[in-house]
Formats: sequence, structure tokens, C-alpha cells
Amino acid sequence: MSIASKLARYVIFLCPIVCIFLSCGSVPKTAAENQSSKEYAPDSSRDGEATSAGGTSIKIDKSRKNSRTYFSGIDGKVMAGVENGSPDSIRAAVSAIRKPELDYTETEKVLLSVTAAVMEMVWPSEKIDWDVPEVTDVTPYLGAIDSARKGVYDLSTGNVDFLTLVLPSVVVISADDVADYAQTAEQALTAGLQLRPDSVLAHYLLGILYGKTGRNSDALSHFAAASRGAPSCFETAYAQADCLKRLGRMEESSAIAGSLVARYPSDIRILKLCAETSFSLKNYSAAEEYVARVLQQDPNDLEYVLFRARILTEKGDYIRAASLLDVYARQNSTSRDYLLLRARIQRDWSKNISAAVSTIETALAKYPGDTDVLLFAAQLASATDAPVAGKTSEQLAEAVLAISPDNTEALRYQVEGMVESGAWQKAYALSKKLLAKDNSHQTAFTHIRICLELGKKDEAWNLISPLYRDYPDDENVLQSYIIVLTRTDRASQALSLINSRLPDASPKMKSFFYYRRSFLDSTQDESLADLRSSLIANPRNADALFRLYQLYYNQKDYRKAQYYLKQVVALDPNNAAMRKLNDDLTGLIK
Repeated sequence: MSIASKLARYVIFLCPIVCIFLSCGSVPKTAAENQSSKEYAPDSSRDGEATSAGGTSIKIDKSRKNSRTYFSGIDGKVMAGVENGSPDSIRAAVSAIRKPELDYTETEKVLLSVTAAVMEMVWPSEKIDWDVPEVTDVTPYLGAIDSARKGVYDLSTGNVDFLTLVLPSVVVISADDVADYAQTAEQALTAGLQLRPDSVLAHYLLGILYGKTGRNSDALSHFAAASRGAPSCFETAYAQADCLKRLGRMEESSAIAGSLVARYPSDIRILKLCAETSFSLKNYSAAEEYVARVLQQDPNDLEYVLFRARILTEKGDYIRAASLLDVYARQNSTSRDYLLLRARIQRDWSKNISAAVSTIETALAKYPGDTDVLLFAAQLASATDAPVAGKTSEQLAEAVLAISPDNTEALRYQVEGMVESGAWQKAYALSKKLLAKDNSHQTAFTHIRICLELGKKDEAWNLISPLYRDYPDDENVLQSYIIVLTRTDRASQALSLINSRLPDASPKMKSFFYYRRSFLDSTQDESLADLRSSLIANPRNADALFRLYQLYYNQKDYRKAQYYLKQVVALDPNNAAMRKLNDDLTGLIK
């Protein structure tokens, strides 16, 4: 259609409105018209501007605010229902004007077409249960709908009433990129909510717009308002749950998703939302069940094949996880998530550290700036005390911090790297920074160790004392507390505590208590006896094995020393320092 013909058709549409404008002062309104105007017209006390959340505003033409519009002849309650825009309110509005097709006015036909389009495009889970008559009028309402179907935000509606403000934004539902018209759409929808604050349609569209521009907190408030206005609506509830998930509010998201899956047990979007929130909440059995239901519907969903492998890995079911990884690798053996999961299984299940390093080096080559890949590489470098892709754990952590300066995990690996290399003073400064960001027990234990190495006994004591007071039965806290007691000239307190806790201790803690008491014994024979008791309780206690190596080495009994050192190496074959000690000891024996 030519531009000229389009303009002509819009002139035809506007002419009746102009005539009504000119005549409304001399023609008295009927009671029905007065009611319609009262229900539909904007509040005349407003100043003609709507301000959006972003501080911008859109002018509402004051000359039109209390004037008759295209739908002025339709009952105000019907229009209120259409403008509310929820599936239930739309059906109620349609029922109020339903009649034989030949009896519809042209404005009623247009309104029925608009409501059908809203149901189809905004609420696709709902059924359109009314006939839509053919429309002959060319109007901005259906023009906005047609533009939205084509992925275009219609700027030519004139903003004369609620629907001309709101309908252009229907395009945001299917659009991938809303940047070109985001500000205009925000202003228009905000103006629409000024006219109809309870509009489920406007709240929902504004929530979608904010979600697609990264403003999830703003989006959530509008999704919540839409859900309150339409508690049985699938789309509003799903949008609210999905937004909560993006904000990390997993328990709330899971609760809504759980109620939705009871109503829509086969909807794949809900099943995926349930799977992802369950996984985040560490409910791995539920997550696996939902993923299995997704894969029943779509066995070729590779993303969820990999997700199931990840769930099984978390459950420790490495055999099935590895099998799924093999299935995934037939289609894609270079994806970031695949490489990370493959490296993890190689490290944790196969105990093949060299294979894990090789896999993660492939990931580093393909995804050099990915923080998760860098962090996993740093973890491997720290565990093996050897570089990965030519970089130490500390260097890999520094690469993460260059991208994400507040990444606490990277700070932790950097501190650990400094501890391993004996750079205690540098480790202390960075550990203080980490402790300010992350007050977890593990971070505190690391800082306590650093303080003890630097002779900062009071600082170590001031850290562990409140932890032991609050968590006296936490095994890790108890272990750290006893170490601090022995290192801060409180040996008698340490010995008394060990002796009181030994009888009822678990095998793991008994092994620890005997090992620590070996430092407090008055004779070497007593120390050796305690260390042997430690190994009876836990034969894999590397600390006790290494201390036995030290005692026998000092006695120059190198064969016994090597007997225990070899067991340390067997427990940690990637520890280069232990391997070197063993090689040196072999030379002495020869």
C-alpha cells in the first residue's frame, strides 16, 4: 500500500473523531455516554504527564484527555475489562457485548479483533472462545497489532487513549532486541498505567520490557502486580517465577513453579524451571526427575542431556554421568560446559589428574577469558602444585580478578597459591581482604593458619575463640581451635580438651586427636604410640603418616621413614614436594 493511501485511510479514521470534537459542546450526552466517559476518560486532575521508572515522561495530550475517543460509544465497564487485559477480564468484556454478528457496530468489531489478538499474542495458553467478525475500519489499534506481528514497534498510534499507548508494546513479547524503542515503550506503558493502574496487560508488558533490558528488580514488581490481578494466569505466574530465578530467589521461584507444574504437568517451560530451581536448591533427586520428564518429550535436547549429567555428578553417580557425556560428545565435544564437567569427572572419579589438566587446557585455549574455566584451572594448579597451561594457581586467579575484581573464589585461590609458596606476608594482606568479603569458616581457618605462621597469635586467637564458642561441636572448628591452643602457648588447655573429647569421638576425630596429642607428649615413645593410634583410627591420615616419616628420618631410620613417606605420596601422587622428598630419601638409602 502506498504512503498516500495509508494517510488517506487514517484521515478517514480521524474525521469522525474531529466531527465529534466539534459537536460535543452542543449535543447533550446520554446517561450511557456520561457513564462511558466517566469510566474511560483519564482523571482530569492529572497534569498530563506519566513518569516512568527511569525518570522519563510522556505527554498525554490535554485536549484529548476528557474527549470522546474511538471506543467512547462502548460501555465503560466493558472498556475497563479490556484495558485490564487479563484473560478473565477480557472474556467478561467480550461476553458483555456478544451478539449476532450482523448486530455488531464497527467499533465493537474492532474491539473484538483487538481482544482476540491480545489473547493470541499475550496469553497464548488461553483459548479464544468467541467468533471474531470481519473488520472494515482502518484503525491505529489493529495497525499496532499488525506491526507487532511483524516485529515492529508502531510509533504512529497517536497516544490518544489507553489502547493506543499500550498495544504497540505487544511486540516486546516476541522481540529479541528491544533497545531501539525501549525508552518509548517504557514511557507509553507507564502512561497507560497512569490511566489504568490495575491493568494486568500493562504491568505484564512492562515487566517483559524491563526483563529484556536487564532491569530484573523492576520487572519483578510488575510481574507480581500482574499476578495479583490475574492469579490463575499461566503467563504472569511463569514470568514472575522466572524473574525470581534470575534474581537468585530460588525458594520463591520454586514455590511458584511447583504450583504451576501441578496445573500444567507437561509444559516443558515449567518442567525446566522446576529442574533448574531444584538444582540450585541442591534438591538433586527432584531436579533429575524434572530433567527426565523434559527428555521424555525431547530426547534430543542436548542442553538437558548435559544438565542431567551435571545432576548425576552432584549425586556422585559418575558412571551414568560419564555415559551421558559420551552421548553429548557425539554432537558437541568442545562446549564450555561439557569440557568443565568432563574435567571434573576425570579429576573426582577417574582420579586422572593429567587427563583433567589436558581437558581444562583445551577449555582455556577455546575460552581464554571465561572465569569458570580459569577458576577450575586455578583449582587444578593449586591441587597439583604445578602450572596449568603454563600458569600457576596464583596467576590464573589473578586473570579472573582482572575480569571480576570482587570474585571471592578467585581471591581464595590466590591466597592458597601464596600459602603453598610460603609467601605469608602477601597472603596475609589478601586474606584480610577476602575475610572482609567472605566470613565463611573455611576463609577464617585459612586466615588463622596464616596468622600463626606470621606469629600473629592474638589475631588467630580472636578469630577462633568466638567460632568455638558458637560451634563447639563442629569438627572443623574444633580442629582449628585445638591447633590454635597448641600454637599460642595454651598446651595444657589443648591436652585437657583432647583427653575429654577422645572417648566419644568419631574415627576421623580420634585420628586427629591422637595426631595432635603427639606434639604434646613428653617422650618420643609416647608420640610414636599416639601416631600409631591415629593410623588405627584412620589409616589414610596423611598428617600422621608424614609426622612418622619426620620422626624416623630424624632418628636416621631411613627405611622406616620411607615406608611412611611412600604412603603419603600414594595418597597425593600429584604433590611434587612429597615426590621430591621420597626421591631424596631413596638416594640416602642406596
